[in-house]
Amino acid sequence: MGESTAKSPPTARVVDVLEALADSPGGRTSAEVAKACRISTSTCALVLAELERRAWVARRDDRRYVLGSGLFGLVHGLRAQFPLLDRGRDALRFLHDALGAGCSMSRIGDRHLTTVDAVGHGTDGEHAVGQRFPIDPPFGLVAMAWRDDVFVESWLRHVTPRLTRAEVAQHQRVLADIRARGYGAWRFDDTHQSLHHRLADVLASLEPTAQVARRLTTLMTMVTLQSITDVLETELASTEFVVLPIFGMDGQPEYQIEIHLGGAAGLTLSALDTALRRAQTMLA
Repeated sequence: MGESTAKSPPTARVVDVLEALADSPGGRTSAEVAKACRISTSTCALVLAELERRAWVARRDDRRYVLGSGLFGLVHGLRAQFPLLDRGRDALRFLHDALGAGCSMSRIGDRHLTTVDAVGHGTDGEHAVGQRFPIDPPFGLVAMAWRDDVFVESWLRHVTPRLTRAEVAQHQRVLADIRARGYGAWRFDDTHQSLHHRLADVLASLEPTAQVARRLTTLMTMVTLQSITDVLETELASTEFVVLPIFGMDGQPEYQIEIHLGGAAGLTLSALDTALRRAQTMLA
C-alpha cells in the first residue's frame, strides 16, 4: 500500500489497516499488517488493539487478524444506501456462469467509477473491489452514452490530457454505436496487444504493490483498447471486454457491469445478448 498524504495521518492509518485486512481473507499477523501499511509495529499494535476493542477486527487463535463483526453495521448501511449490491452479486454470478467470464460491477459517480463487486477476478487484480478510476474514455463511454450532446461535449473537452479534434470525433462515434447496440464492446488494438502482454509479464516479475499494478494495468488498458461495438457481428471472437449499463430511475446509467470475455470461444452474439438482457432485468 502506498504511503498516505492525507491531512489526518492517524485516520489514514486506521483506513490502511482495514484495507489491508479486507484484501486478506485468510488474515494477517500484526507484523504483516505493519509491513503492508508501512507503519511501525508499535503503531500498528495500537491501531489493531483499538479496532479489536470495537470489534472492527478480530484476532484468531493463530494470532492473525481478520475483519470483525462490528463492521456489520456499516455493511447494513451500505446495503440500505446502495440496494443493488445484493442483486448485483446475483447478476454477476449469472453472467460469470453463462459466459464463463470474469465480471465486475461499478457504480457511476460524477467523476469516478468505483468497483463495488467482482466475480471471477482475483482480489488483487485490476478489478479489485473499492478501486476508483476517472470516468474518462474508454471506461466512461458507456456511462456517458445516453447524455445529451451538450453534456458529452463538455465532458470530452475536460478530459486530460486534452483530446484532439479527431479523438473527440472518434469518441462521439463510439458513443453513438453504444446507444444503438445498448452496450459497448472493446478489444485490444492488434498493434498494442503484445505490448499489453509484455507489461503484464514485467509486472509479474517485479512484484509491485497491488495498487501500483492496478494503476499501470489500467493505464495500459486505456491506451490499447479499440471499440468494436459497431462491428460485433463479425468481431465477437476477438472481443476482450463488454460493458453493460444498468439504468437508474432517471433513465441514465447508474451502474455498469464490465465483462472480461477474453475472446470466449464458441460464444454467439445471440447468446451474449440474451445473457445481457437477463442481467439487466435482474437489476431493473
